[in-house]
Amino acid sequence: MQRTILLAGVLPFVSAFLGGAMAVSLAAAPQATAQSSEAQEVRASAFTLVGPDGTVLARLAPTSFGTGILNLYDAAGTRRLAVVGDGVVSVFDEDGTTHLFRAGRTFNLGPAGQAPVNGVLLGPDGSIGMIPPLP
Repeated sequence: MQRTILLAGVLPFVSAFLGGAMAVSLAAAPQATAQSSEAQEVRASAFTLVGPDGTVLARLAPTSFGTGILNLYDAAGTRRLAVVGDGVVSVFDEDGTTHLFRAGRTFNLGPAGQAPVNGVLLGPDGSIGMIPPLP
């Protein structure tokens, strides 16, 4: 008799516990697995970085000469710096088109017909000087 009472009391408890555990394990979503540590390659014909307001801040794209160009823009969307895959770094005036500074080494005419560069070229009002020390 005691065995029957013990069995009648314990068996439903154990069954309910196991049933609940099975239900949770079947209904729960599987855990996400970590991605591999290998870097994945991303391919596109151009990349454009925009600010929260939609202003273009940077653009990486191919040139018509087959090299790549990275253009960096100020907060107003005006081009201020270009790094070209043929070996030139250009800094632009506030209008975004007038060269203030070009440096590097190229062998062909630039996209806008600029002469090849071997060294540093400054705009007409450019100067060379030392940056003053901090106070």
